[in-house]
Amino acid sequence: MKQVGPGPATTALPGGGAPGPGARRSPQTIWVVVIVVVTAGWLLLRPHENKTEQLATAVTQAIIKNDMRPVEKDFNALARPELENRGRVGRLSDQLVALGALKSVKEDTAKDAPAGVHHFVAQFDKATWVEDLKTDADGKISAFEIHPPDNAGK
Repeated sequence: MKQVGPGPATTALPGGGAPGPGARRSPQTIWVVVIVVVTAGWLLLRPHENKTEQLATAVTQAIIKNDMRPVEKDFNALARPELENRGRVGRLSDQLVALGALKSVKEDTAKDAPAGVHHFVAQFDKATWVEDLKTDADGKISAFEIHPPDNAGK
């Protein structure tokens, strides 16, 4: 008997068959992969603030906001009374706010500096100031100063 109608159902792919393990990727896929790899590499290799820079940045931001509560626990017990001097912190806050937005705090401590002594450059919109931070044996801040650089006006 002769079959009338279409033959057995088959599925054909463009190009004549199923893609194998060596199939070529589309240009869009290649670009997506390249962008993902470059982005991941940048995120992993870009400069990050070190722990001390993060601490100095947090203290500077607290001074700007005239609210030292977020960083109180980072100071040792002997330094904490200075944080409660609202007049002194308020005056310093006014000075920093006048410098514009805080852009960055970068550590530039000398290699031969004693342990626990750190120096930073604080970049604001309108000026650059310096910060000196000292930590005790427990890693708590024992002293913090922010001021214009010594060579200002020279």
